[in-house]
Amino acid sequence: MFDWLFPNWSNPAGIALLLGVRLGCNVALTALVARRLGRRHRRTVAMAAGTLASTVITVLVLRPGGLGLAASRVEFVLQLTLLAVAGYTVAREPRGVRGVLPALGVGLVATFLTLVMVVVYGEALVAP
Repeated sequence: MFDWLFPNWSNPAGIALLLGVRLGCNVALTALVARRLGRRHRRTVAMAAGTLASTVITVLVLRPGGLGLAASRVEFVLQLTLLAVAGYTVAREPRGVRGVLPALGVGLVATFLTLVMVVVYGEALVAP
């Protein structure tokens, strides 16, 4: 089903699922920032732009003849920046335990997926 998107991967549906969950986490982090600061705040706009850029760069890196190792490093730093901005925003505007726990949960999943992407990038760019 996702062979057209990731043709060189043995499990393209698994890669698509991983990227979909990662995109969902980034969107959730963006929504958390927007809920605390407003949709037009510069951090919210930066989170939305970073989420879009991260997803596009990741897909382009994982496709055959993609962007390469340098782009994967840029994307990794971008993902760490998204996590840092969301964490900073939640720390500055905690809104009690009910406001921090969802952010912590999504942040932990997003951090785990960021570390998983190191392995995926290694498989895509270094191992072949």
